[in-house]
Formats: sequence, C-alpha cells, structure tokens
Amino acid sequence: MMLFTKLLGLIILAADVLGDVHPVIRDRRQVDSCSEMPTFGERRRCAVKDGVNQLLKKRDEDWSWGELVQAEAIIALHLAKYRVFKKTKAFLYISVKQMNIDLLSALSKDNSLASKVWGRGKLAYYVLGMKATCQDPRDFYGHDLIDKLKSHLTVSSSYLESNKFAYSLILIALCKAGESIDTQNLDAISTTPGYYTFGVDEASLVYMAYHCVGNPSYKNAENAAFNFILQAKNENGTFGNEYSTALAVQAIFASGNRTLRRQAKTGIEYMIDSIEGSKGPFTSLLLSVLPAIARKSLLDIGLWQCPSTGQGTTTPSTPTFLIGITVFNNITANDYDQTWSAPLQQGQTLFDALVNLNNTDMTFSFKSKTTTWGQYITTINLMTASTDNRQYWQILGTDGNPLQYGASQTFPSQGDRYTFKFTIW
Repeated sequence: MMLFTKLLGLIILAADVLGDVHPVIRDRRQVDSCSEMPTFGERRRCAVKDGVNQLLKKRDEDWSWGELVQAEAIIALHLAKYRVFKKTKAFLYISVKQMNIDLLSALSKDNSLASKVWGRGKLAYYVLGMKATCQDPRDFYGHDLIDKLKSHLTVSSSYLESNKFAYSLILIALCKAGESIDTQNLDAISTTPGYYTFGVDEASLVYMAYHCVGNPSYKNAENAAFNFILQAKNENGTFGNEYSTALAVQAIFASGNRTLRRQAKTGIEYMIDSIEGSKGPFTSLLLSVLPAIARKSLLDIGLWQCPSTGQGTTTPSTPTFLIGITVFNNITANDYDQTWSAPLQQGQTLFDALVNLNNTDMTFSFKSKTTTWGQYITTINLMTASTDNRQYWQILGTDGNPLQYGASQTFPSQGDRYTFKFTIW
C-alpha cells in the first residue's frame, strides 16, 4: 500500500507539471467539469481556467495576439493565472518576448514614443506589462520608459485633459512602478462628483488611480468616483456592458472592502455568461473580463514576488554568454565581411542579440520591420535589402544552413554563431 501511495503521488506530481491531471485524481482535490459546477465559486474558477486557455489559443503563429495588444494580454494572463512568467515555460514566455519586440520596434521608429498611439495611454499598458513580467521599465534595453511615460503627461496634455480614462491609466502605471505622483496630476483627474465623460469606465480608472496613490488630500475625490460606480449598478446587477462591468468589478475588488464583494457577484456571472455563450469570444472581451472574473484589478499587478534569479530580459550590460554575429555581403560593389560578439541573456532571442549589440557597439546598427512572421531585418550597417532588386538578409546558423525560424523566434545558446548574408533570391 505504501508503494502504491508513493507511486500515485509521483503520478500526480508529474501530471501537475504537465498540466494534465487525470479526472479520477483531480476529483479528490477539486471538481473538474465546467458544465456541472454546483456553486458560484467553482463556476468562476472554471471560467477563469477556460478563459485563459481560450486567450492562449488566440495567439497567431508568431505567438502574438496582434499588433500592440501584447501588454494587455500579458496583464490579463498575469492577473488571472500566471503570477510569474518563468522562462522555463517557453510556450508562455515567448509571448513576453513578443511584447518586448512590439516595444523595441516602436522605439526604433520614435524614441520618445510620443505618437498618438503610444502617447495617449498605450505605453502605460506596456509599463504595467513590464511590472507583470518582472522587468524594469526604468531600464528596458537602455530605455527609461518611466521618463517617457511622464513626458506624455505634458506632450499629450490637451488630449488627456479631456480623457481622464487615459490620464488615470498613466497615473496607475506610474504608481505601480513606484513613482510619486504630483498633486497637479491628481488635480487633473478630479471631476465634479457624479460627472464622468466616459461613465463607469472612467470613474473606475479614476478611483483606482486615487486608491493606488493613497494621498489623503484626495479622499473625497476617490470616494466620489467609487460612489458613482456603486450607484451605476443596474437592476440586473451589471454596470453596463461586459467591458464597463469588468472595470467596475475591478474597482470593487481594488477597494479591499470585503462587504462589497457581493455587489460584484451578479456582474461576474454576467461576464461568465458572455464568454460561455460565445463559441469564440473576441480577444478584446477576454482581455477585459478575465482579471475581473479572477477578482483582481490593475492594482494587483506585480504584487507577487519575482524569482531571485530575475526574470527580466532588459539589462544586456550583464550578459550570461556571448554569441557570434557575422555580416557578409559579396553581391554589391563594396564587399563586406565583419564579425562581432553579441551579449545575450538566457531566454533572449537572436533579435535581442542584435538589439544588445546595437546598444553596446557603435560599429553596428540595424533596422527591422514588424511582419506577420515576426521581425524582418531590412538594414544592417546602412546596407538595405531592396525587394525591387530581389534582395534580402538570409540568416545562417552555426552549421551554415538557413534558419528554420526568424530572428525573433530563434533562441541562441552559448557559442552559437550566426551569419546575416546579403542575398538575392
């Protein structure tokens, strides 16, 4: 019997690691059937599990959810299930890399990230994504994202003054990054009690911003936003559509007031019905409702301790190993053949190696563009591949053969050598 017990324990351990516990074993710990959940709590937990799986399945062949939504997806997964994104979970961590690539690509085009897309709240999501994945937004491949985000409060001031939702989102990101918030910024999101341009959505973000900062001088403004949310509850228990209800539920759980949790129950059931009633819920819906169904809010981001070994991929100044990068061109008037040693950390991609080299060696530079298949290298050291001339940069591995995947999906090891060969097809 003792031998059988030990064997059963090993089976459970192995199955847990693989993420697939046999129902007979699982029944001894929790109910596994999503269709036969007798209690609200079991139904809610099942909805979180199913929603996370659906969100992961929404990724394309590049492990991406589409342009510029990587951070929101990472945040949703972080709050719903994955407290820490471990590099050992490659199926998950590769999407963290895609989030970083999104940001690096944008930085290569506009170092200030002050465009309408990035300067009006988008960068705030990516800063929160950095915190969710144990990365330092103050040192993202040498870029200080916090300073850039703070500058948006000035650069985009006219827009933010009329959009307190985006303004509050930026303040939440700064607060979660440990930054102090000026009173002028807290004044800017204050509003006449009971009036919020974007209704519950705006009031929820305003409330969470004030609650995160915790400045007692703005307690009245914080309470006004929270009371607006509670008074906006409909007779059916929702706070509007799924997106508004999700933000309202986030605000309720952010308050920490356990006596109010019952007010969120009907809203959570409404969100569960929405994703269960759809054969394939939109990605945007999953991004919104998953944190709320999991009873978490933006203020919970980064509350879990990061591994002592560090999960960040943003400090190439302390590489764990070096790889060889050769650039070769013998098809144009001026032949070119030069090799560098590129710094790289465990878990980084070949594309990261190019970024690290670009940041640490003045003799190397490159440009790329985002495509359906990842980052496409267009230019290295002013040598630009022209599709009109049928030119491209072919990437060869250590064995001299072309890589099966692109630079942003190739994970080098110690001593690997890669050749970027200027080629005609």
